[in-house]
Amino acid sequence: MNIEVCANSFHSASIAQELGAFRVELCQDLRLDGLTPSRELLEHVTQNLEIPVHVLIRPRPGDFHYTTAELKLIEKEIEFAKSFPISGIVVGHLSTTFQTDSLLLKEWRDQCANLELTFHRAFDHVSDPFSALDKLVDAGFDRILSSGQASNALQGINQLQSWQSYLDNKLEIMPGGGIHHKNAPHFLEKGFKTIHLSAKQMDTPAHVEPIIDPTILERVLSIAQSQL
Repeated sequence: MNIEVCANSFHSASIAQELGAFRVELCQDLRLDGLTPSRELLEHVTQNLEIPVHVLIRPRPGDFHYTTAELKLIEKEIEFAKSFPISGIVVGHLSTTFQTDSLLLKEWRDQCANLELTFHRAFDHVSDPFSALDKLVDAGFDRILSSGQASNALQGINQLQSWQSYLDNKLEIMPGGGIHHKNAPHFLEKGFKTIHLSAKQMDTPAHVEPIIDPTILERVLSIAQSQL
């Protein structure tokens, strides 16, 4: 099982690399559930670290229904991220009826040619998950990040497993949301190939920007490697 770490700073990304994480999802403002990282952060991480970087593209906090102007901004932010040596893009959008847009998904896939493409946790709000999965497969996405439409991935683990079974390896389901060293073994037992976590200190207040806890990450990495 591979470990993707949500990194909101150079400090977090460097710890993830040092401890042996598989890759980082780079963002900023985790207290707002993550926004597109700044030029300074992208530049600092990609110029000084070797760990694979997937860049979150999310121009504002709140819902995932974006206006035409905001979708244009997302397009520009993807182009901006592509100017750095990254390996993937993480993006998502829902209509006002909580559905995915097949045409938009294919446009993003074309724009992100040669990069891995992940649909982020907007998926946890889709009205028809199986229809959305079919659209993502058809568009050529590589994976979705999801908590199984539950408040955390452990509560949604059965739903996540049912989606993975339905997909039959056409698309990777990557559990994320509230994963830490105490519950990570459940995802290993269920056979998920990758899990996503911030490895933040578990008592961090909601209004404080989270800081990675190396001890938590070390423990999760140890669990992930336990079957080697």
